[in-house]
Amino acid sequence: MAMEELPEEYDRIVVGPHLGLVKRKKIEELEEELLQKIRASGEASLSKLWLASNCHLWEIAYALRRLKEKGLIEERTA
Repeated sequence: MAMEELPEEYDRIVVGPHLGLVKRKKIEELEEELLQKIRASGEASLSKLWLASNCHLWEIAYALRRLKEKGLIEERTA
């Protein structure tokens, strides 16, 4: 489907690289950043961590999975 064929509600979708997400850091740095945020609040939802971080959602999920595998965090369901 060509871009001009998209419905009107999709007129603001970012289709190129996100300029704010050009920064790079090691996964260990992201893990430490997430741990600090979780420790400061006692717990944190995926969406809150994502909104407070300068990276893609999949990167947050990946870092959290690594922290969980290391036994540093545990996942709770609502």
